[in-house]
Amino acid sequence: MKVIRIDGIRGLLSAIFIGCGLFAGFVISPGYLAMHLWNKYLVSGYMFPQLSLFQGVLLWGIVFISYVILTKGGFAISFHNGSSYNDEEMESIIRAAKVNSKLRMMNNIISKADKFESSKERNPFELGTKNSQESYADNDIESDDKISNVK
Repeated sequence: MKVIRIDGIRGLLSAIFIGCGLFAGFVISPGYLAMHLWNKYLVSGYMFPQLSLFQGVLLWGIVFISYVILTKGGFAISFHNGSSYNDEEMESIIRAAKVNSKLRMMNNIISKADKFESSKERNPFELGTKNSQESYADNDIESDDKISNVK
């Protein structure tokens, strides 16, 4: 049994990004290379028509399918299912994953609380401390002092 877990919108976006990357790497890039080689050598040398990127991808598909058919051995990469688990083993794996998820969440909360406490200790202008009650204007202006800019 193969299990793929996608958590929320972030997981969905990650899966889409990975899928697009695989598609670009295994389909678009070889198609672009096929198009470029066709246009460079066959158009200028033998007067063949130019190919677009879509036609290059189709050319790459034709080359790949021809390779698979002609080799008759299949791919060099094979996919196998791992050892299958019975229901009890799957339940224990799911329980362990849930416990790990809850522990990770609690550790995250504790870490944020520790960061908050340490930032509270470093803040000298917090209410109730000596520094916050001090006045920045040490000397009040006396009524007999005259301040004017008049000449």
